[in-house]
Amino acid sequence: MSISIKEMNTIRPKAPDQIIAYVDGSYDHSIRHYAFGCVFILPDGRVYTENGNGDNPDSAALRNVTGEMLGAMFAVRFAMVNGFRGIEIRYDYEGIEKWVTGAWKSKTELTQKYAQAMRKWATGVEIIFTKVTAHTNVYYNEMADKLAKEALPGNKGVPAIRKIGEMEPLGGMYGTGEIE
Repeated sequence: MSISIKEMNTIRPKAPDQIIAYVDGSYDHSIRHYAFGCVFILPDGRVYTENGNGDNPDSAALRNVTGEMLGAMFAVRFAMVNGFRGIEIRYDYEGIEKWVTGAWKSKTELTQKYAQAMRKWATGVEIIFTKVTAHTNVYYNEMADKLAKEALPGNKGVPAIRKIGEMEPLGGMYGTGEIE
């Protein structure tokens, strides 16, 4: 799948103190690992990525949903650490939003902890949720999906959240336009 640089350039946060994060999760039953992928788009168009994984048996019970939640939580913390006042989380699993807003009841300890953390953090950073349809060639959502799948093997864990100045932007200012 490819996208033109012009098309990528149109995806920008609505405010200079806001970022966009595409988040996705994955799960591999054979190794019982869950993982997340995040793609961050800054107001100036720079794109950064991060991913991580885990194998906690209690968390693995929710399979890819655990990765989805980790991705959303990582994204909000990334925004906070880097001084952004708002984040738009673009996701494809609707529980990411609905547990936080209360539209869905958080029935497990893990989803309850997720919703509580996100609500707490929302007092310090504005969180906007935007649903995207999964596996429909939404460029950065597909990239987040790929990052999550790439993180499954090994024992990377959840990486420390870094300041933007400590990271390299993806493929130049707007990425390469290609997902391999």
